[in-house]
Amino acid sequence: MTRQASLVLLGSVLAFMGLSGASLEQVSAQEQTHALIVVGLGGNADYRDRFHNQAVALREALTSKHGMLTEHVTYLGERPESDPEVVTDKSTRDNVLSYLSKIAQQMGSSDRLLVILIGHGTSDQAEARFNVTGPDLAPSDLQMALTGFPTQTLALVHTGSASGGFLGPLSGPNRIIITATRTQRERNATEFAQFFVEAITGENADLDKDERVSLLEAYQYAREEVVRFYENENEILTEHAVLDDNGDGTGSEEVGLNEPDGSLAAGFQLGGISVTEEEINQNPELLRLYEERSQIQARITELRVLRDAMQEEAYMAAMEELLVELALKNREIRAKEGDGL
Repeated sequence: MTRQASLVLLGSVLAFMGLSGASLEQVSAQEQTHALIVVGLGGNADYRDRFHNQAVALREALTSKHGMLTEHVTYLGERPESDPEVVTDKSTRDNVLSYLSKIAQQMGSSDRLLVILIGHGTSDQAEARFNVTGPDLAPSDLQMALTGFPTQTLALVHTGSASGGFLGPLSGPNRIIITATRTQRERNATEFAQFFVEAITGENADLDKDERVSLLEAYQYAREEVVRFYENENEILTEHAVLDDNGDGTGSEEVGLNEPDGSLAAGFQLGGISVTEEEINQNPELLRLYEERSQIQARITELRVLRDAMQEEAYMAAMEELLVELALKNREIRAKEGDGL
């Protein structure tokens, strides 16, 4: 089969399946992503400083590296008085629920919400809990608050111990739930937060080198690094991260486009934007370039879904062509951003 014939066949298969760039979960510059970062009780000075530094790094990356509006990133911390310019408010149960309500009122129907919990968790026979000042935060507390996001894609990343107990109660359609532990019985302090933050703030998690990091890539990177950490320390692995994004309430350790879980997380992407969303919306030419790049990335995702049904030669040829097209589009975008808008 010639390369041209392979591409024609690929086009026919895509048309048959009814797939198009608009059919996948892609983020246009006109859609807004909101983030709520919640840091719980540290317990001692070392953890308190570690959790705060992780939250600060996340906030900086989401706004500067990934182009989110500063007013769309809220950080609730244990001691807001220690850094009032960065920490929005105190991380209490009531404040978490209150800010979720405020964010719900600000969001459009197609916007996205990313909630990241950093801290320690506990559990008893009844329910898992996330430790904050005052009454702890439980899955049942979040269940009602999250009904305020009926159409938006919601991602909850709980990086703490006993976090597996949050997955089942909060799982549902259009939701991505990532927990550092498989069950609420894994109660030891976790390392997952460190590597999840690395995935968002650094470059190593961008496995397909498209200058964006998806929650699927961030999860895979953090999970692998946690395993490597325990191996290097010659310690027994006491945390097993899982992801659920098909709404069945069961987390998977192994995820991907061809796995039960992973497709929705692959579409929740951060980055590829070195200016703010507000600046993009004020520049029609740059907005067009970002939308064209999203279409190319959607076609890459579609192609990956079809890999097992294709001959390897045809798949590699089609993927090469798309990656070249993506690289050229990224060059156009960088040149336009360099013009200073």
